[in-house]
Amino acid sequence: MPSSEGFEYQGDDPQGMPGGLSLPPWEQREVYGVLNALYLTIKGVLIAPGRFFHRMPTGAGLAQPLIFAVVIGTAASFISWMWTLTGSSLQALVQGDAAQAVRAPVVGFITFLASPLLVAVILTLQAALVHGMLMLVGGNRLGFEATFRVCAYSEAASVLVLLPFCGSGVGTIWSLVVSIIGLHRIHETEPWRAVVAVLAPTLLCLAATGGAVMLALAGVR
Repeated sequence: MPSSEGFEYQGDDPQGMPGGLSLPPWEQREVYGVLNALYLTIKGVLIAPGRFFHRMPTGAGLAQPLIFAVVIGTAASFISWMWTLTGSSLQALVQGDAAQAVRAPVVGFITFLASPLLVAVILTLQAALVHGMLMLVGGNRLGFEATFRVCAYSEAASVLVLLPFCGSGVGTIWSLVVSIIGLHRIHETEPWRAVVAVLAPTLLCLAATGGAVMLALAGVR
């Protein structure tokens, strides 16, 4: 089984490296072209995440995965804004709620403008939490960069926001699945450790959010 430690790898790409590993197409944009590299990377993550992450080396840095996540996250935010314009705003107009019809697109546009920074910050925090949990359960084999790369490229699932009505939810679920598979393959750790590392921070955030909402409601009373 090839090790993804260090900058060693070889694949079927034009710039393969020894060890059976291969940089994602996104990190070979000079070979594939920007749009084709983006498409091939998204396709690899969504359709064959096990193979994608098993062949991905570490030691290549955090910048390229971060840029990929920001590009995908910003595009997903833009698509969500478009859905807001065509969906909830139309419904608000039909219901005669002009204020809501204006408010939703404005909020969506502000979120879109802030999305590059939001994606970068949220990704970094997510990777730190997941990696910390992975260390607690003894699943860390290749260090923080490997975990960061998995979290960053799992952002590819955000493109599922293109699906009307259910796209955002499906994308979130598939992103979690891809992250679990990615951690399992790149760190070569047991699946249960990857499941705990990914789901525990998510459940903790949901519990904290639920607790804050309950406290706020209690304060209103």
